[in-house]
Amino acid sequence: MEISNRLKAISDMVDNNSVIGDVGTDHGYIPIYLAKQHRIKHAIALDINKGPLEKAKKNIKEYNVENYVETRLSDGLKEMKENEVDTIIIAGMGGTLIERILDDGSNIVCSVHKLILSPHSDTQCIRKKIHELCFTITKEKLIKDEGKYYNIICAERGKEKKYDTIGYKYGKILIEEKEPLLKEKLQVEKNKYTQVLEILDRQNTENAIARKKEILSELNILEEVLGCL
Repeated sequence: MEISNRLKAISDMVDNNSVIGDVGTDHGYIPIYLAKQHRIKHAIALDINKGPLEKAKKNIKEYNVENYVETRLSDGLKEMKENEVDTIIIAGMGGTLIERILDDGSNIVCSVHKLILSPHSDTQCIRKKIHELCFTITKEKLIKDEGKYYNIICAERGKEKKYDTIGYKYGKILIEEKEPLLKEKLQVEKNKYTQVLEILDRQNTENAIARKKEILSELNILEEVLGCL
């Protein structure tokens, strides 16, 4: 079974013989792929929308993994019980929504060993939420798929010392490992900020001056991180 680089990278974070809950499963590709690879004991594929879940059911049947993967119509973790799974995967949505799902299902989250989270935005908030939930970030990967950058964060139960501002914003592990893609991504961001500054330099409104100050502050942080990579 062929899956995207992003879904493959998420799947690679799953331990062998895990029991997973895939929240926002869409068409069920991650649990199906893991089942076909004989990597998991069982999977619960959850989605809030009936359409994608019906498609997931068809895919599960087509790939003959009905004994390994079940589906549930669920808003986040609401249709899951404590201790049903040891690993929760939440990917393909914004960080604010992931944070809400984790908060609403905190009793379920507290019963699992591992979280694998891949927010499309607000990654900083997710790193902070992981620590609030008393999990340790053990791995973080940055990938590029079809021209877009995606963070994949793996966390396991256990307290960890809080990060500083830069660690939360850009990923302490990615910085320590001198991730080449992080350098590439930040260089792209730096170029965008520089272009905006050129426009703002031609304006003299209060809003423009305030925005310029914000961007210069962001650029200073970017330069600091780039110097570490």
